[in-house]
Amino acid sequence: MGVSLMRALAEMTIASSIAILLVGAMRKPLRRVAGVQSACWLWLLVPALSLAVFLPAPPHQERILSNALPSSASEALSNAVALVSTGGTSTDYLNMGLVTWFLGVLVMSILLVLRQRAFVRSLGIMGCGPDGVFSSDAIVGPMVIGAWRARVIVPTDFESRYTYEERRLMLAHERAHLERGDALVNVIAAVWLCLFWFNPLLYWALRRLHLDQELACDALVVSLSIAEKRRYASALLKAQMPSESPWPIPVGCHWKSRHHLKERIAMLKYTSPGHVRRLSGVAFTVALTISGIYAVSFASGVALAEKPSSNSVDSTAKRITLDANDKNTREVIMMIADESSHNILVSDQVSGKVTVHLKDVPWTKALEIVALSQGLVTRQSGDITLVDVAH
Repeated sequence: MGVSLMRALAEMTIASSIAILLVGAMRKPLRRVAGVQSACWLWLLVPALSLAVFLPAPPHQERILSNALPSSASEALSNAVALVSTGGTSTDYLNMGLVTWFLGVLVMSILLVLRQRAFVRSLGIMGCGPDGVFSSDAIVGPMVIGAWRARVIVPTDFESRYTYEERRLMLAHERAHLERGDALVNVIAAVWLCLFWFNPLLYWALRRLHLDQELACDALVVSLSIAEKRRYASALLKAQMPSESPWPIPVGCHWKSRHHLKERIAMLKYTSPGHVRRLSGVAFTVALTISGIYAVSFASGVALAEKPSSNSVDSTAKRITLDANDKNTREVIMMIADESSHNILVSDQVSGKVTVHLKDVPWTKALEIVALSQGLVTRQSGDITLVDVAH
């Protein structure tokens, strides 16, 4: 159980990191070409690729990609999988790693919950208007907080601080967050951060995700009118607090974003893309996600194919000496079976000859070497090892 969990964490971390780097490289170009909504959808690549490691790869994929990889890369991949699968050289290290991960998840979860509750308490007693919008003395700009019952909160002096047009635009922005389900997305992102607290790329990604959410809502509520864009930029400037915590609330959407204020105002200068370009952006995002899922399951299949069987990494496996000169491969495998007293089933399609000289090695390693030298694959079925040609 511990080995499986450690391996799943390692594979999901690698997959999500690759996805974050891809999104980071493409979000701005895609935003300019197809609009900010497409850039938001692009973030789905992160959970999609992470969960794709659990998808089974078609059997024929494993050998195809294994042959496509250089031998050194294939060997490195195999060694990495074996290292994760065995928890390194000691079970103690594996247990320490799992305990550290669990404690990190627990501490991060507690910190996020405490920060959320502290922020909500800082809002004080909130009044509720006839339109269902709450008000608080502690803020200067509107925001959305909560997830399952997300609600819009505005400053108590909202009507006197902002003009009618500014209020209309700001409320439309916050309601766009509600319609898009951004608060729920932030809950999922916060849970993801708790699980993978050790990945520094996630902290960078969350800030960019929040920015893309704000840009998407900006684009939804601002028309092509230059005057309206100016009013919107003015409202952005008015709503900035003198100081802002570098850690935003985990579950909520802020109108204020002083760190990215220039970028939000700069995006108002661009004309929204047409219908065709927006559809192209969605199609590109879907195609990229499907391709990424396929690639991850493809690579996972190779890792499983290259990974030694559970017996081959067992330090208690019987050690044998094998000496064969230009001998039939089937006979050599049977020699390994006899020496190890292990059940090995060899396919009728296995042929060829092999020369091998091994001294005092685990029988599982000997079988692995013979199989790899002849392009064979091994599979475990209970206490029987199956040896067959790669299809």
